Parts: sequence; structure tokens; C-alpha cells
Amino acid sequence: MTEEKNMNFFERVITSIKDFEKYAIFATERTRKAIAYLALVILIFSIVIASVFTYKFSVSINNAIEYFKINISEVNYNDNNLSINSGEELKLINPKEVLPIVIINTNATQEQEKDYENEINTYENGILLLKDKIIYKNEMLNQSINYEYKDIASVYEITEFDKEDVLTFIANFNNINLYVSFFIMIVIYLFIVYFISTMSDVILIGILGFIFSRIVGIRLRFKATFNMGIYALTLPILLNMIYIIVNSITGLEIKYFSWMYTTISYIYMIVAILMIKTDLINRQAELMKIIEEQEKVKKEIEENERRKEEEKKKEPEDSNDNKEDKKKDKKDGAKGKETGLGDSRTCTSRK
Repeated sequence: MTEEKNMNFFERVITSIKDFEKYAIFATERTRKAIAYLALVILIFSIVIASVFTYKFSVSINNAIEYFKINISEVNYNDNNLSINSGEELKLINPKEVLPIVIINTNATQEQEKDYENEINTYENGILLLKDKIIYKNEMLNQSINYEYKDIASVYEITEFDKEDVLTFIANFNNINLYVSFFIMIVIYLFIVYFISTMSDVILIGILGFIFSRIVGIRLRFKATFNMGIYALTLPILLNMIYIIVNSITGLEIKYFSWMYTTISYIYMIVAILMIKTDLINRQAELMKIIEEQEKVKKEIEENERRKEEEKKKEPEDSNDNKEDKKKDKKDGAKGKETGLGDSRTCTSRK
């Protein structure tokens, strides 16, 4: 049991997926250790998904640069105002990109600005480039954020630029630093968001396990079902990671995947509790057999002791009978000698 509790991380992952019988071990370990395991699983998940997103981000950046070179004929920034293609409306929509929607209109009216902003809010991420500001929508935020060009220009001390200046900046820019920064930001964001959401799932699964254990007749503590809930989520988290990778690469979508994610964890919890109950029943049966064997052995010992006591009681009586028999034999022997002597005398006298 001690060796099983000291399983390394990868052994725990494999065991939590394929060995329901070992959930009894997880139930008895420290909650702190189970939470540390969950944190490591989510960290691996975050690193893998952030790597995929960073790759997609790099592809999007390269596509944007190519688009800029080919389709943007004129860029002019002066007096805190931006002009692109003389105010022509440009709209790029691609749901597979990191930025699924990009709208450019440096000559938009206020009514158009509101329509554009409402449009990008329907997407998880998006950018709107206007004459005097940029509006950025991100899924991490509840609402879009406005950045005025004059504030950005004052920070970087920019007064004016054109298309050639932008291309020169892109050529001299260190993309590695950009991608590393993006990767770290995504890892931190994913870890925080998924850890919080997963912990809420663990609590719900733990409550389910606590109630179900009472229904089947074993009284597990909530701490035990909480620990088991953490390990029950191992497979769903890994499946979710694979699904996100496949979805990012191929665009494949599975309806009701979130329901499947939750259902798998519930099934794991229920089966693990039933296995614990079965194990307890088997142990009780073995215990009853041991008790029955002990009772048999006890009866045999008592029977042997009783026989020994009876034999001990018989021994004095047998010894007394033997003594009396010996005395009788002596008396009979003595009488026999006397009788024989008398006969010899009688025979002599007769002669």
C-alpha cells in the first residue's frame, strides 16, 4: 500500500485512467497531494495548448504581413490620425485564425463604428482599426478595449509613419521575443482559467460521489470523494487537450463535447465507488471465512483439551486397578506354593 501511495506522476496518470481498484488509494491520500497532481496535469495541458496557439499566432502574423504587403497600398499616420487605403473599408473574416475578424475603416462614421464594434463583439477575438483609435476584443475580457493612437504614439515617441516605415519595423522586429511573450501569457492565462474551472468541476463530482456513496451503503468522507474527483478528471482533461489540438488544426467540432467531458468524470466516480464497495464486500467475506476457521480451530483445541482431561482422570483409576491385580496375583502365588508343598508331603507319607 505504501509503495502504491508513492507512485510517480505518470504512474498516477495511467492508474487513474485504467485502474478503478486503485481509487481507494487515491481516496486516502492527502488532499494537498491530490491538488498538486491536478495542478501539474493542468500545467501540462496549458503548455501543450499554448504551444498550439502560439503556432497559430505565428501563422496568423505571417499571413497578416503578406496581406499587408499585397493589399495595403497606402498607410499614413500624422497628427494622431491614421489613414489606410484612403479610408477604404477592409474586412477580413477567418474563424480559424487567432483573430477571426479584422475590420479596417479609417473613414468610418460614428454609426459605422458602433456597427463594427457590435460585429467584432460577436467573435471571441477581433480588431477594429479606425481613424483615431484601435478597438480590441479578446475572449479573456468581458468587453472590448479602446486604445487611442495619441496615447500609443506618446509612449513610443512616434509622430508619423508610412507603409515603408511599417515594413522596415516588421523586418527589424524580433519575432522570437513576440512569440515567447505570447506563449508565456497564454500559459498563465490557460492555467489560471482551467485550474479554477476544473476545481469547480472537482467539487461537483465530489458532492456526487459523497451522495452516491451513501446511496450504495458506504460512508465515504467528502475529502475522499474530492480526491477521487480529481483523478476522475484526468481522462476528460487529456481528451479535451486532444480535442482542442485537433479542432485547431482541422477545424473539427464535436457537438456536446462538454457534456461528454462531464459524463466521463461522473462515470469514473460511480464505478470507482462501486469497486470500493465490492472490495469491502469481498474483504468482509474473507473475514467471515477467517472467523469461521478460527472457530473451527478453537473447537478442535477445546475438544483436544477435553480429551486430555478425561484421559488424565482415567489414569489414577487404572493405576489403582493394576495395584489390586498385582496384590491378588501375589496372594494367589503364595497359596499355590503352600498347596504344592502339602501335596509333596502327602505323597512321601504314603510311600
